[in-house]
Amino acid sequence: MKEIPKPPAILLKAGKEKYYSIAEMLIEEGKWKTGDEIALLALCMNYQRWIQAEKEIKKFKKLTFQTDSGYRQQIPEISIANNAMSNMLSFIKEFTLTPRERMKLKEFIIHNTDDPEMESMISK
Repeated sequence: MKEIPKPPAILLKAGKEKYYSIAEMLIEEGKWKTGDEIALLALCMNYQRWIQAEKEIKKFKKLTFQTDSGYRQQIPEISIANNAMSNMLSFIKEFTLTPRERMKLKEFIIHNTDDPEMESMISK
């Protein structure tokens, strides 16, 4: 079994935990490829940002604030959380981490190949 590459120190606890759990799963399923650590790092960084932003939103208890000119504006953490979630979903699809994405991939392979070895790899 391949060894899980150590994540960079920029990941905090939540990001590292997610990194190791996803990497372990991908390695066990035989889906880990060289270079995946970069995309996985990006996924985990966005996961980490999302968690941090959501904690700040909960702490702030308001979704908007009033500017000096009287304009009501959304707190920046909402944009950070939304962008991180959007980025995470892109990487989740890339790694086929949801049952739906795995089913779509399996159907694509079944309909586009007569290779039983390829079918058995995707069935794992």
